[in-house]
Amino acid sequence: MNDESTIKDGRELKGAAMRARLRAATEKIIAEVGVEAASGKAVAEYCGVSRGAMLHHYPTRDDLIIDTARHFWARAKDVVIRQAEDVASGRADVRSYVMTLYNEVFPPNALVTMLDLVVLGRTETRIGSAVNEILTELFHAYEEFGIRALSGSNLPQEDLRVVVTFTVSTLRGLRLQNNIEPDKAKEAAVIDMLTDLIEQRIAAAPSGSGTAPKAAKEVT
Repeated sequence: MNDESTIKDGRELKGAAMRARLRAATEKIIAEVGVEAASGKAVAEYCGVSRGAMLHHYPTRDDLIIDTARHFWARAKDVVIRQAEDVASGRADVRSYVMTLYNEVFPPNALVTMLDLVVLGRTETRIGSAVNEILTELFHAYEEFGIRALSGSNLPQEDLRVVVTFTVSTLRGLRLQNNIEPDKAKEAAVIDMLTDLIEQRIAAAPSGSGTAPKAAKEVT
């Protein structure tokens, strides 16, 4: 590799690191005080960089918000893909699948960020279009990889889609309620019930060659 290529690669790495810092700051500001407070100036000050340095990477606030949203939900998609493979291969069970979604896809602060981005997407055309596209892809990933996770069951795909939607919707709502009124006992009871219902639905499917993953009984 020549000196010019080394310099170029070094600049690209520094640029990627700076964009990651700016996105992380944007997420944190949104989670703590709301999306309206996540101005370019506020993000730059939070990172301790000049406004010009931030504009070099994100010429507009829309660019920053959209890239933050894209990476924010890309992490959620990666979790879903990884967990689906673990469950499908027998390395994880249904309870593990549910708990991982709850703890990693819908963690407390991330849910606040998610909701603010969705609301912002409804009021600003460019951001709204981007957010809708990102969310559509994410919802398809929930469905596709949820079906993959439970592919050892005998449920038809249409039923699996319902199970996945039910699971994701329940966990999202539970996290929202628990953010407002924390109750560990109720939280654990809902997760127990959700896991049991998934297991019961799988067990009720017609017999076949597939083997459904089993849920552990311990509450984690």
